[in-house]
Order: sequence, then structure tokens, then C-alpha cells
Amino acid sequence: MTVLDTPVLRVPTAASDAPSLSVAGVSWSADGRLIVDGVGLSVPPGTMTGLLGPNGSGKSSLLRTVAGTHRPDGGRILLGGSDLGTMRRRDRARRVAVVEQESTTDVPLQVLDVVLLGRTPHRASASDEALALAALETVGMHDLADRDWHTLSGGERQRVHLARAITQQPELLLLDEPTNHLDIHYQLALLTHVRSLGVTTLAALHDLNLAAAYCDQVVVLAGGRVAAAGAPSEVLVPEVVRTVFGVDADIHLSPRTGRPVLTFSPL
Repeated sequence: MTVLDTPVLRVPTAASDAPSLSVAGVSWSADGRLIVDGVGLSVPPGTMTGLLGPNGSGKSSLLRTVAGTHRPDGGRILLGGSDLGTMRRRDRARRVAVVEQESTTDVPLQVLDVVLLGRTPHRASASDEALALAALETVGMHDLADRDWHTLSGGERQRVHLARAITQQPELLLLDEPTNHLDIHYQLALLTHVRSLGVTTLAALHDLNLAAAYCDQVVVLAGGRVAAAGAPSEVLVPEVVRTVFGVDADIHLSPRTGRPVLTFSPL
């Protein structure tokens, strides 16, 4: 059985009941330098928004600000009308799950132990292990549940972290370059699974074609500000790609999906 055939563990929140995410005028500075500059965006309930931009555009910093890792200098971040900035840490951990680019630990853990960390914000339950094992099945890692975490490849670790986030059963899922270290098969599988969850999702992505194929909308950052936002077909156009990323793009529609496919060439 391949990962694409595995059953999907659905978070028990229908897309119609999922909360929206609203980011309004959010700024964040580090060492006196403005990294995130008055960003505003919204993610409709149960949809996936891709956060795009060149290196240094503020994608990861914005995600960490939404997650609560960074305290914003100004602006508000609302999840279903609740202010994440004033929410208690434990309450926020119940509602928001984060998958970062790189995450490791020196503590000797097995894969299942790492996934069970997703249940930490919740009260212990007899169903916790079943949830964790189902999440591992979803990402094609069930057979490695007893494996030592430190023996995994980068791609395997990324899939385990997604399983941990799924096990958390969040209302908001934040992904920072989730396809890093993954071959194309698992890139497609991971994003397919994320979409199937029906969880409100904000994902920083560097691959414009993956964003075009899987995101309901995209937000392009440049210099910490929003340069463009909207449906992939409206935003991923030659003028925006040239201005923000400094390359030319030829764009056509996929005969299979009807979504944009981009090919690039230097200016």
C-alpha cells in the first residue's frame, strides 16, 4: 500500500464549522529591523492559503507571529473571532498546530512518542495512541512507529511532524515549507492529505507550482509586505512573478486540473 492509498485521518471539524483566520495590520521587528510590515490577510474556513515570496520576504516570521512564537509589534490575529494574541498558551496550543522547516530534539524518542506530543495540550485519553497510529498511517509511517527518531531521514521526520500536527486535532494548521526534504511523490501526497483534512491552513511554500496546484488562494510577500493576494490564477501571472521573484514565467493551464502551471527562465 502506498501513502496515496492510506486512509485519511480527518480532524473532527467539518469545513463548514472550521474557523477563519484573520491577520490585520500585523508587524514584527527584530534587532531594530522591520521584518513583517503591516501584513493583512484572511484564510476562509477550511481552506488552504499559500504564503509565497523569495527568501527573506518574511514568510517564516509571519507564520511564527501567527503561531505566537513572535509577539507582534502591532496588529491583531483572530481565529474565528478569538484574539490569538491574548489567548492563554495552552488554549492556543489546543487550537493551533505548527509544522516547522526543521525541528529536532536530543531526547531519545521513538516515532510514536513524537506523534503523541500532539496530544500534550489535551487531557490524556485512552484514544490518544489510536489517534497517533492513525495519523502515522495517513502519512505512510505506520510501520516505523517503533523506530528511533534519530534514525529517520529529513523527509521521514517531516512526515512524522505532520502526523503529530494531525494528532493535535487543531482548528488552524501552520506549515513552514512542509515539502522540504520530500521527493515529489511525498510532496504531492502530503499536500493532498492536508487539503483532505478540512482544517483552515496557512502554508509557506517555495514551489509556485505546488501552490498553484493545491492552494485555494495565495498571498505573495515581498520585503515583509503583501505584494499580491487572491486565487492562484489571478496572482501567479508573469508580471507578479517578474516583479517579486526576478524571473520570467510562461503560464498555461494543466489539462488534468485546469490550474496554472509555470515554467521559468532568467530575465
